[in-house]
Amino acid sequence: MKHLSIVATAFIGILLVTTLARAQSDRTFVSTAGIDSATCGAFTSPCRSFNVALPVTNAGGEVIALDSGIYDSFNVGVSISVTLSAPNGVHAELPGITINTTTSDTVILRNLYFSKRPDVTSNEGIKVTSVGALHLENCVVNGFPSGISFALSAAAEVFINDTIVRNSNANGISFTTSAGLIKAVINHCRVENNGHFGPVGDGVSVLKRSRVTVRDTVSTGNNGAGFVVSGGELTLENCEASNNGDGVIAAGDATLDGSALVANTTVTHNSRDGFRQEGTGTLNSLGNNIVRKNGTNVFGTIGSVSGT
Repeated sequence: MKHLSIVATAFIGILLVTTLARAQSDRTFVSTAGIDSATCGAFTSPCRSFNVALPVTNAGGEVIALDSGIYDSFNVGVSISVTLSAPNGVHAELPGITINTTTSDTVILRNLYFSKRPDVTSNEGIKVTSVGALHLENCVVNGFPSGISFALSAAAEVFINDTIVRNSNANGISFTTSAGLIKAVINHCRVENNGHFGPVGDGVSVLKRSRVTVRDTVSTGNNGAGFVVSGGELTLENCEASNNGDGVIAAGDATLDGSALVANTTVTHNSRDGFRQEGTGTLNSLGNNIVRKNGTNVFGTIGSVSGT
């Protein structure tokens, strides 16, 4: 009987450890003073890395950075509906993130700083290969080969607010999907100085099957265009495209047509063209834009439309 009691006690101990190791929570925490372990994640025992906190976070839950510092030693992978966030005033820095969820999942990134680090291989600051909806709020993406890249095979919704994308080797923000439609809104953002350290890069690039509306956003200092659409629809309202190679481009060919509508937008001091229409692309102006002091203010055919 004593032997059976010892065995039972050992079994209960193993069961307890297993239960603790698999504990899930709707809200987990990370800290620069945290320790990555099988049971970390509570406020009183935070993890050190987002990658360790994510597996013990319930779908639809949240991972919160408690203090300022550099997190994770490799690219963060997200495969569930989740929010990754830091409180206002906390500088939580990550080496890049890949989002590959189901098409019914929602991911929220809030108050995070994504910065290219020489010791971490990250080709994109934020790489999205599959998602239902992405909300990007008050983030910074700095210094990657590509800033924010959507390369999907299904429809998705995208909401980017109060975010800065800068110093990428290629495009700042790019949209493409092989099926369905990406519906995106970019609001009150800055897209700066992309494309100077690699191939020619654009600020915002709408490539295929995407409908993108941009409001109150500045795209400046990019080696390519401030805004370009070559497959889908781009609407600009109350924006600025300045000091780029080109201001706004609408392009098209035998397989893809890009359509741009521009309203109340300033396009100035771009070294090549202000408004540029290429091939079968369509560029329409509402008639209230400022297009001046570019290398050539207008190239191609620019349509004029009313506000109704």
